Amino acid sequence: MSNSRTVVLAASREVSTTAQRELAKSGIDLVIAEEAVSLESLGEVDGLLVTKPSDLKEWHGDLRLRQTTGLLLVFGSDIPYGWADRQTDIMRSNEGTKWELVRMVWLLDQDRAWLGGDVDGKWVRVLCKQLAACQILSLVSTMREVDEAVRQLPRYLAWKEQFFFELGETCDQEGISLHGVARALGMDRRIGQEWMYPKRHDHQFVGSWLEREATEIMKKTNVQRIALWGPLSIWKQIPTGWLEEKEVCLYINEDEPIPNEIPVAWTFSTECEKTLHNADLLVILHKDGVIGELPLSELSRIMRQPVVLDAAACFPVQEAQAYLLRYRAIGEKTNVWE
Repeated sequence: MSNSRTVVLAASREVSTTAQRELAKSGIDLVIAEEAVSLESLGEVDGLLVTKPSDLKEWHGDLRLRQTTGLLLVFGSDIPYGWADRQTDIMRSNEGTKWELVRMVWLLDQDRAWLGGDVDGKWVRVLCKQLAACQILSLVSTMREVDEAVRQLPRYLAWKEQFFFELGETCDQEGISLHGVARALGMDRRIGQEWMYPKRHDHQFVGSWLEREATEIMKKTNVQRIALWGPLSIWKQIPTGWLEEKEVCLYINEDEPIPNEIPVAWTFSTECEKTLHNADLLVILHKDGVIGELPLSELSRIMRQPVVLDAAACFPVQEAQAYLLRYRAIGEKTNVWE
């Protein structure tokens, strides 16, 4: 075992870049099986990585699984509920199996992780110390408790998001700022300052809001060219009828693969300025580092009409008032929109 970092072997190159990044930040080095001659390289690694149930099948044919001790790291939120527990029971029923299964999940955009397994297990202790050395806070519980937390977290965040969407409607009616109200509510630590849910499973509320607001914009403004910001996978899940007969350009991050199913009438670009060039309307569905760090003065210069419909609250309202012709964010009608 390495002194400062844990090394795990993956069955294939299909491990997502996000998972690889989270593993590296946790002090865990990844070796791809294709890079090794065979599982004989287990003498050089600490264990095996499982990010989906099919990964484990890759190892079942090798007797070393029943003859060797090591870490079986079940990583990520895509593991079926209870699967890790069942695999532990199977391994315990096989005499000679000494692998320790540890369930690990990262919390989104936070230096925190869940660990599920034997509280006194060797590898649970190793990973806790390693995470602490990487300044990552970890919580240890049973694997089933981790699975339940993974299952319930999206439900809670969806409820929280729905509350703030409804609060935004009230703020619009009262002529006050959702951002200001949300910040005030967030002073209570039980609520917190962050309410947007970027990895939502149900896009109903944001889709309805975008459709309604875009329709209103196009009643008041001559819009011919529209720039879209956000992954195509989400745009495909919400109503886009309001985009018909418009020139549409979708921004795709240069680090992401080009989607295969871009609508025929749309164009796309991996360059920020080309996406925004001569646009009459920018519609932001998801915030990333590119749009979040773009100065509003630059945005106003590139667009033909600096009109922004922002479902991700990317910009401060006061700054948007100074630089943009019109700016609409959720629960923010206290700007220059009217």
